[in-house]
Amino acid sequence: MRFLKSEAGASILWLAASLFAAALLMPYLYDAGKTLAHNAETADYPSIIEGIAASAGRAKPDRFFSRALLISALALLPALIRRVKKTPKREGADRFALRKLSWRQRLTHLSSGLLVGALSLGALAVVLDVTGAAVPKDVSLSAGKFFSKAFLPSLGAGVIEELVFRGLLLGLWLRACSLRTAWVGSALVFSFMHFLSPPDGMEIADPRSWSAGFEILSSTLGHFTNPTFFVTEFATLTLLGLLLAYCRTRTLSLWLPIGIHAGLVFALKTFSMTRHLDPESALNPWFIGGDLKSGILPLVALGVCFAACIAITRTLNRKSGETTPSHPSGS
Repeated sequence: MRFLKSEAGASILWLAASLFAAALLMPYLYDAGKTLAHNAETADYPSIIEGIAASAGRAKPDRFFSRALLISALALLPALIRRVKKTPKREGADRFALRKLSWRQRLTHLSSGLLVGALSLGALAVVLDVTGAAVPKDVSLSAGKFFSKAFLPSLGAGVIEELVFRGLLLGLWLRACSLRTAWVGSALVFSFMHFLSPPDGMEIADPRSWSAGFEILSSTLGHFTNPTFFVTEFATLTLLGLLLAYCRTRTLSLWLPIGIHAGLVFALKTFSMTRHLDPESALNPWFIGGDLKSGILPLVALGVCFAACIAITRTLNRKSGETTPSHPSGS
C-alpha cells in the first residue's frame, strides 16, 4: 500500500486505469469511426475530416484500441500530475533534476546519441547481410519516402517518447525510489507499453460489443505468457529502457536519450525499407526475429551501445566540468 501511495505507484495505477478505460472506450470509438467513414461516402466534409474518415474506414479494431489507450492515458494524465504534486519529494531527489544546457551542448548530446544509436543497429544490419539472414528488397526509394518513412518517425519517437518516459515517468520514479529502482521500474513500464498490441491476425466477432476492448486487451497481455517473447523481444526493449534512463540520469538532460532513441529508430526504419529478414535463416527466431529489435543479436547490439554510452556520458560530463549522480544504489 505504501508503494501505491508513492509517485512510482501512482504511475502504475495510471497505466492500469488507462488500460481499463481504453478497453471500455474502444467499441464506442470503433462505432464512431466506422459511422464517420460511412457518412463521408455521401456527405461533403472538409478535407481534414475526410482524411480522418478514410483512415477510420481502413482501420482494424486493434488500431482503435491503441487510439483509445492514447486518449485514456492523456485524459488521466492530469490526475497523475495532481497526485504527484501532493506528495513530498524523496530526500535527495533534487540532484536528478534536469539541468539547462547551452545550444552547443544540446547539439553535442543529440548528435552523439544519433551516431551511436544508428551505428549500433547499422553494424547489426551488416552482420545480418554477411550471414545471409537479411535479403535486399527490390525497391527504389525516393527522398520524399525516405524522409516520411524513416526520418520523421525517428524524430517523432525520439522526442515524444523521451519526454513521456524519461522526462515524466522516470522523473516520477526518481522522486519516490532509489536510482536503481527508478531505472528498472521505468524500463519495465517502457517495454510493457511497446507491446500493447494483439497478435497478428486476431479477429473480433463484434467490434461494437461492450466486451470487444477487453478481448483485445486479453489477447495483448497473452504476449507475456510466451517465454520466447521475453528473451527475444521484451528483454531487448527493457535493456533499451535501462540505457536511456542511465543516459538521462548521468547527463541530467534528455538530449542524449533523444538522440540515441532517434538513431535507433532511424536505423530500424531504414533497414525495414531496404531489407527483409529470411524466416528460414538458422538465426531465426532466437538470434534474430521479425526485425532488428527482436532476438539475442539485437540484445547484444544494445549491450555494445550501452558500453559506448557509458564512455560518452563520462566524456560529456568531463567536458562540461560538472559531476552527475552515478551510483545505482543512490538513496
